[in-house]
Amino acid sequence: MTTNDRHEGIQDFIQELSEFAQVAENTLTQIESNLEGNKNLFSVFAERMFAIKGTSQQLNLPHIAEIAHLGEEISIKGSNAQTRPQIRKCVGSLWDALTTVKYLLVHYEKETSEEQSILLNRLQDTLKAFGGARPSVNQDEIEALLNNKK
Repeated sequence: MTTNDRHEGIQDFIQELSEFAQVAENTLTQIESNLEGNKNLFSVFAERMFAIKGTSQQLNLPHIAEIAHLGEEISIKGSNAQTRPQIRKCVGSLWDALTTVKYLLVHYEKETSEEQSILLNRLQDTLKAFGGARPSVNQDEIEALLNNKK
């Protein structure tokens, strides 16, 4: 991928994200309006974060992909949260993740490592408080499983 192709891909992604951001913001606002009654809406946010993660990986934006991954995991934990404070903690973390992803995409050429590092630590701590991320399988493990199946 050339630098120009990557730039155009990122610009397209920014446009797509603006549409996502509206849905995500509306979703978080709905959850906030009825924490226990609307916690099932975390799945909408998780789906959007999954899409952002994949597109970020394709555009070689691993820092954004990592934030989106953590946002996806926190969203999934939020849908199973048992108390209002837990749900509120998830919502707050997801607002931070969304705001940061939007900022990083618009300013993808600028160095923001200190802010990213602070946010990543907060998101990781939140996820850890909910029992950590779901188990995952890497590419090598997938290939080994497929080879064993033949």
